[in-house]
Amino acid sequence: MLFYVGYTRRIGNVDDGSTVTDYLKTERERGITIQSACIPLAWRGHRLNLIDTPGHVDFTIEVERSLRVLDGAVCVLDGVAGVEAQTETVWRQANRYGIPRIAFVNKMDRDGASFDSTLAAITSRLGGWGRPVALQMPVFRSDAGAVTIDNRGGGKLAGVVDLVAMERLDWLRDPVSGNVVTRTPLTADDPAWAAVHAAAAERRSQLVEALSEMDDDIVNVFLECDADHARVPADAIRAACRRATIAGRAVPVLCGAAFRNMGVQPVLDAVVDYLPSPADLPPTAALLADGTRTTVPMTDPQLAALAFKVVHDSSRGALVYVRVYSGSLEARSVLQIAGSAAGTGRDRKPVKERATKLLELYADDYEEIPAITAGNIGAIVGLKHVRTGDTLLAATDRRPIHLHAIPIPPPVFVRSCEAVSVSDEKHLSAALESLCREDPSLSVTFNEETGQTLLGGMGELHLDIAGERLLEVYKVKCQLGKVEISYRETPAFGEPLVHEVAYKAEMFGKQYRCDVALEIRPLYDPSSLAMQDEDDGDGAAAGAGGDSHGTMGAASARAAADALTTVDAALTGGRLTIADPLRQPSDFASADELSDALEASIRGALTRGPVLGFPLSHVAVTVQRVRLYAPDTSTPSALRSAANQCVREALAGARARLLEPVMDVSIRVADAHVGAITKDISGTRRGHVLGIDADLAAPPGRPAHVVRARAPLAELVGYSSHLRALTAGTGEFSMALRGYEGMSSDKEEQLVRAMRGY
Repeated sequence: MLFYVGYTRRIGNVDDGSTVTDYLKTERERGITIQSACIPLAWRGHRLNLIDTPGHVDFTIEVERSLRVLDGAVCVLDGVAGVEAQTETVWRQANRYGIPRIAFVNKMDRDGASFDSTLAAITSRLGGWGRPVALQMPVFRSDAGAVTIDNRGGGKLAGVVDLVAMERLDWLRDPVSGNVVTRTPLTADDPAWAAVHAAAAERRSQLVEALSEMDDDIVNVFLECDADHARVPADAIRAACRRATIAGRAVPVLCGAAFRNMGVQPVLDAVVDYLPSPADLPPTAALLADGTRTTVPMTDPQLAALAFKVVHDSSRGALVYVRVYSGSLEARSVLQIAGSAAGTGRDRKPVKERATKLLELYADDYEEIPAITAGNIGAIVGLKHVRTGDTLLAATDRRPIHLHAIPIPPPVFVRSCEAVSVSDEKHLSAALESLCREDPSLSVTFNEETGQTLLGGMGELHLDIAGERLLEVYKVKCQLGKVEISYRETPAFGEPLVHEVAYKAEMFGKQYRCDVALEIRPLYDPSSLAMQDEDDGDGAAAGAGGDSHGTMGAASARAAADALTTVDAALTGGRLTIADPLRQPSDFASADELSDALEASIRGALTRGPVLGFPLSHVAVTVQRVRLYAPDTSTPSALRSAANQCVREALAGARARLLEPVMDVSIRVADAHVGAITKDISGTRRGHVLGIDADLAAPPGRPAHVVRARAPLAELVGYSSHLRALTAGTGEFSMALRGYEGMSSDKEEQLVRAMRGY
């Protein structure tokens, strides 16, 4: 496309690593798109802002934020493979944003390619938006030189037939670059093309009939032509197809072979003819501060722009990609971030930043421009606080509006990330912060329990690419390893245990003294493996199609543990006594301050259990007695030390059990794979199936089910890859933390031996 519009002088090739939009070193080495790239094109007097997006499931955020700012889309399908699993995912994303689209069936020159089969697959598998209407049909040439419409392909693609204009298109005058398109009227007069003409005439009739069900105007034209499909003008068909496409009732389908440079120019024509311009679409939706819906018309003179991507450039720093929905964004203008916590300062006022430069995007190249007008895309240099999904308004704008943000999928695969040397730690921290701003589907957390910095992402490939970018772009050496699952410990005794400590200590020449008695009570029967059900909303851990390696490592695990650990440190009802009868409670720190010190100390002591040092869960601790001696010796810090010592001594002499995190899993699969999934969950992964429900969102004719199950997190490590293998890449799953359950003696012994090393 870039070659045909005159942007480049050569045609790039994915296999050779010479493409324009796949400009990263990793993209060219792997032959895949990782980052979306923007390039403006000019075709037939129109400006097109092209965004090339990835197709891999791990980089779904790139598709999500690109779709958020697009007005139309071209869905490229493999003529041999047809509709693939990820195609369905991206199609559903486009449905959510209501994006008009056309489809291009590629690779029609390969053995086994079938235009009709792909068209049928689009109809049956890609639901929720429009009806596919074929505007072209492929033409092949047999070994004997005869023209045929054989859909099996076989590498003999001779061209395509334009059903709208009833013309045959070939690229024989320039077979190397395909720069010259020869259009020849398709008639029945030529005996060699008679069969092709008959087939094309029948398909054109089907096209007119399909459009007549979607558009009333073409019905009138059809009646004016005496109900003769062949006499319906091409312009009338194009106009009807454009109206139906913009309205979401039709999906024009074209075909070709991009590798042989056949069929590309008609795609550019279709973009101009059928996809909407910004002026053709309704005003973009926005929200007021109170949640009320409103709209932002394109004709509004006030600026409203959406930051949909942040890219790190080695020479310019952070570049913020924006789509301007109304007004005009001028260079050197002062902007404010609206409707975002990131754009609010300490004084609760919007943070204001200056757009020092505006750039036109040409993949990895840029050209400075004075302004970005409504409906266009560009980049801003000089913004330090803007993140993906932020709304940008003029600094003087007092409207409390913000455009709909971009949903960020939660990370579902986690690996530890460690600097190779102490000197790299500071650089690694800054690089990770910049990397997460660039790719918001990455997350960085520090697990205090295991002492690991955790890098979360959408899959193994996603994290591998992140590690490569840390080295190549940010020049930071780091090691990505596996993460340790955060287990829990719980007391194994049945009756409450009461322990008392008479604390005496001397630090820096000062004496400290107090007495603390605590009761530690387990909250469940340690002989039972079935734990009490605890729904914890903070435990959401995974998204569709992702992995789960160590998703319990940080906040969700702590939230569940806190919900199952209680501390009663209130010094009421005679729990507080004073050894010296001449002293008054007012001579000491307040009861609230002493209670806070006790509770903080007890909770701190419970973060490390006696077996493997994991936090304790399913335990209740109550302060029984506190005895104070003198204000300068019985201080809050003395109580903290005493309570900590009391908890540790009590637990050191008691037996404890290990608990493992258990996840609620929801697996969406086709009917044919339900048996394999249930067998794998209940047999291999120590889980049990809770139920099987019909998937109401499944396309017509393709029934699917949602398997609800519960399984230990340790058994779900690597489940994403396994699920894809079991379901031919079509399965999706999500999971959330359910709680903690006891382990069998054998499993507990194996875990202790593995972690201790003996």
